[in-house]
Amino acid sequence: MALDLLTLEPQIISRNLRGKFSMFYGLPGIGKTSLGALFPSPLIMGFEMGTNALNNIHVAPVKGWQDWKSFVSQLTKKQDLKNKFETIVIDTADSAWDLCVKWVCAQNSVENLGDIPWGRGYDIAKKEYQNGFRELTFAGYSVIFISHSVEKTLKDETGQEYVQVAPALPARPYDIVNKMVDLIGYIREVEDPEAEDHHLERYIFFRGDRRFFAKSRFKYIKPYVKFSYENIVDAIYEAIDEEIKHSGGDAITTASEAENPYLVQTFDDLMEEARSLWGSVVQKEKAENATKILAEVFGKPTRFSEILPEQIDELKIAMDRIKEIL
Repeated sequence: MALDLLTLEPQIISRNLRGKFSMFYGLPGIGKTSLGALFPSPLIMGFEMGTNALNNIHVAPVKGWQDWKSFVSQLTKKQDLKNKFETIVIDTADSAWDLCVKWVCAQNSVENLGDIPWGRGYDIAKKEYQNGFRELTFAGYSVIFISHSVEKTLKDETGQEYVQVAPALPARPYDIVNKMVDLIGYIREVEDPEAEDHHLERYIFFRGDRRFFAKSRFKYIKPYVKFSYENIVDAIYEAIDEEIKHSGGDAITTASEAENPYLVQTFDDLMEEARSLWGSVVQKEKAENATKILAEVFGKPTRFSEILPEQIDELKIAMDRIKEIL
C-alpha cells in the first residue's frame, strides 16, 4: 500500500549522528581513519592497510569484494550486530571501488570493464558498488567514507581550465557517494593564524572554492573548524540549531524519535506491494533476475510468500534492488 500523503508529517531534523552520512578526504596520514574511529560505535572496513596504529577499535579486513558482500549481509541481517555497531567506516572508498571492479571483471571473465559487451560493465560495477552502501543505510547505520586527495583539472563555465583538490574517487563511484553524503570535509594543514609562530595546524573545511572541493547540506555550518572530532560534531549541531531558528520547530535527540514514513510501513503493506511488484517482474520477463536477487539478499532461494515478518529489513532491500532492474 502506498503512503497516504494526508498522513505525512514534516520531517524533523535530528541532532543524533546516527543515520547521517559523510565523506572525509585528505593526504595520507592526515588523520582521516583516526577520525572515523571516533564516531559512535564504529566498525572500520579495512579495504587498505591504514589501520595499524589504531588501538581497541573493531577493524574488519576486506581482502576481496566477496568479503565485503559477506560483511554487509551479516550487518543487515543480524540484530546483535545492529546493536553493537552504529557507524560503518569505509577505509577507503577508493580501494573499495578497485576491489568492486576486480570482482565484476572476474564474474564476467574479462580483464577490464570495457570488455563487457554493450558497454554494460560500468553500469554493473556502479550498481554493485552502490548496493552494499544502500543496504547499510536502510539497516540504520551511519556510513563514513574515507578517501585520499588528488589534484583534478576542471573547466569553468567559460571553458577555462583550473586545478582543484578533490577526493581521489573516479567519477562513477564518486557520483554515488556524493549523492549519499550530507557532508564532504577536506582535511589539510595550514598556517595557524592564531599562533605567534604560525606553525602548521590541521583544519577541516566544509565549504569549498576553486582551490579545493568541500560541501555540506547543513546550510548554516561554519566554513571550517580546527580538526577534531569534537569540533566537527559541535559545528554540525550548531548548524542544526541555527536551521531550527530559521525554520521553526525543534530537533529530536535520538534516532528512534524520528518518524520516517518509509520505515513505518507494516509487513502486510510491503507484502501487498511485493505481490504487485512480482506481477511487473513476470510481465517484463525479469523473473530470473528477481529470483537471483532474493537468493542473494536472504542467503538461499526464497519466494516472497516464504518471507517472515521478522525479515522485513531484508524484504525492503530485495524490493529496492528488484525495482532497479525494472
